[in-house]
Amino acid sequence: MKENTSRRAGMSALAAVMTMGTLLAACSGGAGTQGSSGAPGTGDKSSPAAPKERPKITVTQYDRGQIPQGEGDFTKNRWTEWINKNSPVEVEFVVVPRTGEVAKFNTLFASNTAPDLIITYNGDYRNNLYVSKQVIPLDDLIEKNSTNYKKLVGQYSALKKTGVKDDGKNYEIGRVTGLRQHITLLIRNDWLKKLNLDMPKTPEDLLKVSKAFAESDPDGNQKKDTFGFNLSQSGDGIINAIFGSSTWQIDKDGKLYHDFDRAKAALEFKKQLYDSGSVDKDFLADKGGEKAKQDWVNGKLGMYASGKGTSDLPLYQTLKKNNPNAEVVPLQLPAGPFGHFGPEVDVPAGTVAMINANAKNPAAVMQYVDWLISEPTLRTLKYGFEGEHWKKGKNGCPEPIDREKNKKELDWNYDYWTPLGSTIFLGACNEPTSSLDLDDPLQKELANIYEMGKKAYIDKSRPVYSDIGFLPPLPKELTLVSSNGFKYLELLQKAIVSGSSYTAEQAIKESKDVWEKSGGAQVDQYYTKYFQDNKDKAYISKVDSYAGY
Repeated sequence: MKENTSRRAGMSALAAVMTMGTLLAACSGGAGTQGSSGAPGTGDKSSPAAPKERPKITVTQYDRGQIPQGEGDFTKNRWTEWINKNSPVEVEFVVVPRTGEVAKFNTLFASNTAPDLIITYNGDYRNNLYVSKQVIPLDDLIEKNSTNYKKLVGQYSALKKTGVKDDGKNYEIGRVTGLRQHITLLIRNDWLKKLNLDMPKTPEDLLKVSKAFAESDPDGNQKKDTFGFNLSQSGDGIINAIFGSSTWQIDKDGKLYHDFDRAKAALEFKKQLYDSGSVDKDFLADKGGEKAKQDWVNGKLGMYASGKGTSDLPLYQTLKKNNPNAEVVPLQLPAGPFGHFGPEVDVPAGTVAMINANAKNPAAVMQYVDWLISEPTLRTLKYGFEGEHWKKGKNGCPEPIDREKNKKELDWNYDYWTPLGSTIFLGACNEPTSSLDLDDPLQKELANIYEMGKKAYIDKSRPVYSDIGFLPPLPKELTLVSSNGFKYLELLQKAIVSGSSYTAEQAIKESKDVWEKSGGAQVDQYYTKYFQDNKDKAYISKVDSYAGY
């Protein structure tokens, strides 16, 4: 799963990972062992009997509407029963809709019924909870009441970097998943061959190929009905990555500053793509990227920027069903005028949870976290029960026995374990493609595409394009200033679709004016000072993301 935790450190060598996994398993008290291959061992349906009198806590549970009929609801089902049978604490799950979660959380806090363990992927909201003093610092709690999570933080210091606020204390609980590509740019290599084009190496090459894909009938249907590139959803971020454009950058003297120069260069290129006719003219209306996805699987898009492109089996199966001769490869991002970068990656370690200031028993919450993140618990919630939901595959990793059965009984339970599940302890089985059947030619193709993507994007010589990964919450008096100031982003979108009537230069000039008139300089000063004072604590994406690689 990949959710964004603000901006998405480091993964140790495999030996260290395995050592840590063993330590966690030993402390968990759960059933099962992890073999030397890194594959999960036998999963029992119960752990040693829990004490009769257990502390009670409340925990956030996302509802995405995906639970199958007959499986209960998100407060009571086969997995909540398993959790409460095996957990050292009694858990009551407080359901929060994934869409509209902020409004629901606000209602819960207003009625003093917010859960003890607050889980939200919304980094801005977590910051707001800190600013409003609705959550507690965790350093002493972890030191005095935790075993497994304490060891995890000790080995992966990035968990502190992503959760430390401007008072120097840690307020957030997270997970370690390892470094892997998140946004991928896929390209139809068969179209390149048909049109006698080389793989793009520069932005100019990318524009040339995009135009050719839109104009030269690469699908051979004698119609001009194809696009070269998707600017909707992840496509916008890919162009930003090529030009190294993110809001705040670090200059050669190590100072943080608000960047507009790279934003201008990226904007000019987006305008060129749009004006060339090689992107969908209605891309701004494609908020969720569904139109681009359909264009891709239907063979109407030559380059597809996607958050799941190299590990999404159903997506690839649909593409190949509709276009049997499609040859897909990841495109290493072209080198731009400001350097050679990679696209956004999954932050190897990130934080998603906080403890409510009104929690009656914070120590019990940490006790639950320790149990939840143990390897036996993670293994069971992720894969189900051996012999019932999975068997050991040829690669030593769990292989589904009956995918249809798992859809009904297992696949919908991911929000019980993914927010805090440190899947790095699953070793090689942590790879998104570990469950693929390599005897199936189509699935083997997808596994090869994923491996090519790793080589194209996980390389510290071409680091992620953003300098600073996590910034502290703004004081209340600057929150509105920032919100008003960033309305200038609407001007950048306007410029893309306005042709010569509204140039990138005009848009950037007006954006600077909006930022300054809103008081944005105060925000810049606040972040600049914070960074100068906390360089050793700040998460530097180009460094911390690649620690251990």
